[in-house]
Amino acid sequence: MGSLHLNSNNNKLKYQKMRLSNLPKIPDAGREMLDQCYMSKHLVESPSGELFLINWYSQCIHTEEKDGEVEGIHSKTKRFMVFREDEKSKDFSYTEDIGDVCIFLSASEAFCLTASMYPGLKPNSIYYIGHGLGSYDLASGTVHSFYPPRVPMLNHVPFWIPSPL
Repeated sequence: MGSLHLNSNNNKLKYQKMRLSNLPKIPDAGREMLDQCYMSKHLVESPSGELFLINWYSQCIHTEEKDGEVEGIHSKTKRFMVFREDEKSKDFSYTEDIGDVCIFLSASEAFCLTASMYPGLKPNSIYYIGHGLGSYDLASGTVHSFYPPRVPMLNHVPFWIPSPL
């Protein structure tokens, strides 16, 4: 991973190796599904200072009309994998429990909120917008789409707007 500190006179890119540990055991069918997905990586800091690396897996889906013409193309979120940084070793370890935290992902900068401070937010969840709109329960691995059936998905890439703290 590379970082660039814009407020310094030294404009050199600083590199850091990221090691992932405790990778989840995924059945063959799950691996095949992930192989067909686009993956984006997001780094986010929780309100308590914990650092998380999130892998966001989405799949391109196209719909066809009866005559075989492509009617629309959109992407659909399939899964997330969350890795928590160990402060001592600096390794990132896979986790399905981020506690009372919600992570918000979009095309803008990722951010976290403490769920208990905002009524209606479900702890240990990821809220996403861009590859669909919905939430992901980390403990169960369940994607919850906020789109009603047969409603077209957004064709542009929207952003979350973080609340001022």
